[in-house]
Amino acid sequence: MTNRNDTVSTKQGLVRGLPLTGVYEGLTEFRGIPYAAPPTGDLRWQPPVPPAAWEGVRDCTSYAPMAMQLTGDAEPFATDFFFDGHPEMSEDCLYLNITTRGEPGAESKGMPVYMWFHGGGLNNGHPYEPEFDGSELARKGVVVVQVGQRLNVFGYLALPQLSAEQGGKSGNYGFMDQLAALDWVYENIAAFGGDPDNITVGGQSGGSQKAGAMATTPAAHGRVRRAILESGLKWLQRFPTLAEMEEKSSNYLRSAGIDPDAPLDQLRAIDAAALLVRGTDIFSMPGEMVWDGELVPCQIARDAFLQHLGEVDLLIGTNLGEASATGAMGPGGPTDADAFRAHFRSLLGDLYDKYDFDQLVPVDKPGTGHALGLPEALPERVDLITRVLATRGLCPPGRVNFSRNVMVDRLFGRLMAAHRPAGKVYSYLFSHLLPWREVDLGTARDPSVQMAFHSSEMFYAFASLREGMPPARPWQPEDFALADTVSSYWANFKRTGDPNGPGLPEWPASDADYGYIEIGDVPAGHRGLDGPLEQLTAEYVEHAYFD
Repeated sequence: MTNRNDTVSTKQGLVRGLPLTGVYEGLTEFRGIPYAAPPTGDLRWQPPVPPAAWEGVRDCTSYAPMAMQLTGDAEPFATDFFFDGHPEMSEDCLYLNITTRGEPGAESKGMPVYMWFHGGGLNNGHPYEPEFDGSELARKGVVVVQVGQRLNVFGYLALPQLSAEQGGKSGNYGFMDQLAALDWVYENIAAFGGDPDNITVGGQSGGSQKAGAMATTPAAHGRVRRAILESGLKWLQRFPTLAEMEEKSSNYLRSAGIDPDAPLDQLRAIDAAALLVRGTDIFSMPGEMVWDGELVPCQIARDAFLQHLGEVDLLIGTNLGEASATGAMGPGGPTDADAFRAHFRSLLGDLYDKYDFDQLVPVDKPGTGHALGLPEALPERVDLITRVLATRGLCPPGRVNFSRNVMVDRLFGRLMAAHRPAGKVYSYLFSHLLPWREVDLGTARDPSVQMAFHSSEMFYAFASLREGMPPARPWQPEDFALADTVSSYWANFKRTGDPNGPGLPEWPASDADYGYIEIGDVPAGHRGLDGPLEQLTAEYVEHAYFD
């Protein structure tokens, strides 16, 4: 393909993309390319099958529908990501989008390929949210592939009748979709200027679980070179057994007024919207990968990383304020000095007195928050100091904290450097605060509530921030400069497995020296354990997460 020819030949037929304009003239975005047949009718709750071939040229200038899901967005996501609402949804959702400059780079095999898996757990989201705009990464020589897949009850339902039909296994259809997308990319991406032997899988939040599973499944061995896991590693995640997911799925169907023991032809004939129960607790939905010993080889993600990661390079990180002090959903934690001391005495046990925690973090002393790296724009409150400490590592394992603290990432890199030295690990802590408006103060969008909130780094990793997009963010010149830096780190990593490059602040690898980078207003690399508080944090995390 060249910039003058926006039609590409795939295994199924010709596709025509949308030429971009303005500063991105010369790039083409191909929208809504099918990588599998629509998973509807008899194909509902079945492994994906290849798409049918077509005659002529398929128009790929419009996005396909997003997967079926329940929507309902809290701040800041409602106004930062979904300010234009949500697209049409459908069971027919197995499509991908490709943004490319359409010409091989200096490497004879073509440009690095980035397969992006969106967040929203395994229940929500879609691949072309505005913060995922791949134009800037494509301009920097990366072929960006956004992958849609089945979610929630459509992607992860498991039932005894399905297991009987499918050789003793059911569930994991959404993960099978990911693998089918990898098959398609591996076979077709060279026609778009990409190198099939240099594929990076990446995602954020639930997308990092998807990408981590891709990096560790034997089914993708040898085809995934690198992985980017934003918020986070999911180090201690436990995958349910088939029996557990069958029970959860049955209970969910009952809550929808559907007989879980009904014949499969009846269940597959139910209208898709009737399978989504409005008001359902998202954690009660079938929205988890099942440990099957094959696609998901280990019940604990930790064991999969240790046994099946191989030489895959990793870039992993978290945002300031993401970690939960309690391990449950939401910030939580103490709000006054006495509760703060009681909380950390309970959390740290003997380490509290060993390191004289009262003197390390004297919360009654002004300036403590700034000494811990709390941005000066935020007031010094005990709850914020607690969240800083949690993000740096002083938080218990739990559903939110599988890896959403930077010390877990640093220790993971140290472990991997000893366990498999051929693959590198780079860790980051994103602490830059997005700009806000005066009207945000005192609301759910207040920076002292959100801090460097979950998902905020994506505007910088993709360099997707634009004047007036989203309307709620008054972007400043320093935001655009930081986005150029961060997206360059990401592009370099996809190209070579190392984020460093000319003109960029050094990013140390996470190895025996605990290296990482803090991406604040100005990125700064760090090596070693900086004083007793980091020594305490490392000792706590080593015991709580790695013993």
